[in-house]
Amino acid sequence: MTNWRTVRSLKRAPVFTVAMVLTLVLGMGSMCAMFAIVYGVLLAPLPYAEPDRLVSVGLQVADQSLSQPPGLYSTYQGAARSLDGVGLYKAGTANVRTNSDNDDVENVAASWVTASTMRLLRVRPLLGRWFTSEEEVRGGPNVVIIGEAEWRSRFGSATDIVGKTLIVNDAPRVIVGVMPGSFRFPEADVRIWLPIKEKDDGSVGSFSYAGLARLASGVTPAQAQAELGSVLPRVADLYPRIPSGGSTARWLDELRPVPTVRPLRDELVGRIEQTLWMLAAAAALVLLVAWANASNLMLARADSRVLEVGVRRALGAGRLRIATHFLGESALLGAVSAVLALIATYAAVQVLVTFGPADVPRLEELAIGLPALGFLILVAILGVVICTLVPAARLLHGGVQQSLQDGTRGHSTGRARQRLRGVISTLQIAVALVVTIWSVLLFRTAVQVSQAPSGFDATHVTTARILLPLARYRDASTVAFYSRLREQVAQLPSVTSAGLVTQLPLGTGDTLQQEFQIEGRRAPVSLPVNVVSNGYFETLRIPVIAGRDFRPLESEQRLDIVISQSAAGILFGDGGGAASIGKSLSLAPNGPVYTVVGVVGDVRNRDLTLPASAAVYRPQIVPADVDSEPAPLPSMVLVARSNGSSAEVISAVKEIVRGLDPTIPIFEVQSMENVVRASTARLTLSLTLITIAAVVTSLLGGIGLYALMSYMVSLRAREFGVRIALGADPARICRLVVARGLLLAACGVGVGFVLHAFASPLLRAFLYGVKVTDPVSLAISTVMIVAAAAVAIWVPAMRAARIDPSEALRSE
Repeated sequence: MTNWRTVRSLKRAPVFTVAMVLTLVLGMGSMCAMFAIVYGVLLAPLPYAEPDRLVSVGLQVADQSLSQPPGLYSTYQGAARSLDGVGLYKAGTANVRTNSDNDDVENVAASWVTASTMRLLRVRPLLGRWFTSEEEVRGGPNVVIIGEAEWRSRFGSATDIVGKTLIVNDAPRVIVGVMPGSFRFPEADVRIWLPIKEKDDGSVGSFSYAGLARLASGVTPAQAQAELGSVLPRVADLYPRIPSGGSTARWLDELRPVPTVRPLRDELVGRIEQTLWMLAAAAALVLLVAWANASNLMLARADSRVLEVGVRRALGAGRLRIATHFLGESALLGAVSAVLALIATYAAVQVLVTFGPADVPRLEELAIGLPALGFLILVAILGVVICTLVPAARLLHGGVQQSLQDGTRGHSTGRARQRLRGVISTLQIAVALVVTIWSVLLFRTAVQVSQAPSGFDATHVTTARILLPLARYRDASTVAFYSRLREQVAQLPSVTSAGLVTQLPLGTGDTLQQEFQIEGRRAPVSLPVNVVSNGYFETLRIPVIAGRDFRPLESEQRLDIVISQSAAGILFGDGGGAASIGKSLSLAPNGPVYTVVGVVGDVRNRDLTLPASAAVYRPQIVPADVDSEPAPLPSMVLVARSNGSSAEVISAVKEIVRGLDPTIPIFEVQSMENVVRASTARLTLSLTLITIAAVVTSLLGGIGLYALMSYMVSLRAREFGVRIALGADPARICRLVVARGLLLAACGVGVGFVLHAFASPLLRAFLYGVKVTDPVSLAISTVMIVAAAAVAIWVPAMRAARIDPSEALRSE
């Protein structure tokens, strides 16, 4: 009976019920969706046994991180007692097909790993086994492990899959295992795993791998890092040479690399952590505003029920019974809101998983599990408590006589309640201002980033990556293929220029770093290197400041080199670039000597928010230090500038590639403008979510202020009617209400500025070209909030000015 009475009570107040449910759904939904994301990406343990003991092992040279060479992995494995095991891995792509026909050739995400990786992660294959140490040796068995998705789609879930053959980069490999679909290492989209095979020639090996280790029981990352620092010099005794031919001991002495050990979780999610915490803070502010709005709604409902409660108490109803009734109403509202918030949370998470930025780690693991459900229940309970305490405290204070008087004499105690609601409304406005300031600052940051000079022109440029299998393409054959490809694409009617590059500006993937020796300098200089063809600078419209572009490649032994303007300053102290033409530099310590033939403009290669970086551009050759399978060549990106559609260009490129070699697929097809947009996807996501939060908090704040002013007008309706009857100008009554509302808005703005000052450190790391105290952003945000407040105030003010004096006097 009580439950039905509660439902009937809420049905009799549909506006209140709908407003409460919408308010709570907005608050709980946004907070719980953000919790699900934060928990899934940052807080949930990695899906491996004892994940807290898994660490990432790397090298640090000054402020630059270096990849691991296999020789260092072997040194650690044999000498480090603080580690239970060490492994290496590298993500890349590979061309795969199931037979000698070319119809099913596909480029898929692949990972090269050591045999020790599975022992570290402690994950069992779905079928078959993991790699053995014999399969890591050059000349050993050629094997591959495939993922469950690959097994089902390519092989139809065949139970006899182990022992079958998969052709990878034109080399037949025996399938020895199938990994479960839940295994997503090192990245979610990896479909095949291959053993790392390095030459046993006394070299430390190529610096192209990431390190993985499991800490020994009771060992901290700091302790392991200290031990690896003492073990590091031993690598020079075991592996006396680095890939370029120089001495490992000299390399250690000149660069002084320092081992780094950090939790694997931090390595995976470190780049996104600050962004998610900022968004979680914004969601928490939305929830606080929603709770404040719910409190104001409950106060208004309590005021409308003063007489009802007084009568019930006069007829013998106890405080507990009345409080229980309010608890039932709040619980029903909270339950309905929680269910709707759960649906909204699920929808929001699915949208993020489907359309979120590709560089957000663990995105595919997001789900509405027990932690998210528990958090939603906790938030709902807190909401129910707030929605119960507010009206109960209002209606049950004082005696029965006072309740009856309040209900029959126009709320004589309304001014105290009005002050409480005024404080709540002020806080709502303050929080709405903080979130609006964040939104405007991020918007201005996005504008600054979009206007930042990238150093290249991305318009009308189409890109596509090609990977040549090392089994058939080495040295001259690689150069010949890419030369013919560039020439034929450049001759297409709609193409104005074409070129090739290993790493697109602002693209994903590791940057090749190499050390260059300059005559007269003892220490080598480490700079990022990009391998390009002639036509690349013209296609991206990177200006040639001095000298010339590369000529069409005639021989793989060509030793011309082009450097950026910043590199000219670093290498030769040449700010203009012209003085660098004809200068020589060599790959340290005993590599080939290159001659500078051109200096080009600086390009923002890594991030539009970072300064343009120095770069060295080498001709399209296969470098001598490429001796491992996941190498920077022979994978190249074709760039083509056209005056036609991108689809036409790609269709023609596919035909050209098919004519050159029908076993070669093209992949990562996209416009250069999409590459630029992808580089700012995280900023765009932050801006979108913060803007939504700003709109919601401003809307709730405006509704709260509107409710407060309407309540104030209802309390003073008789007073205003009497004033108008005695000759007061209705416009003056309107101004009085507006002034009261604007005073509350001004107080909210003042408090909001104080809150922003405290919260500004959280936002500072996300801004570019604008400060947290940017006066334009603060002014725009203030105007927006005051304008929203003015709209919320205007309707009650006009209602006060239109009060009929006769109605007011009759009620008096």
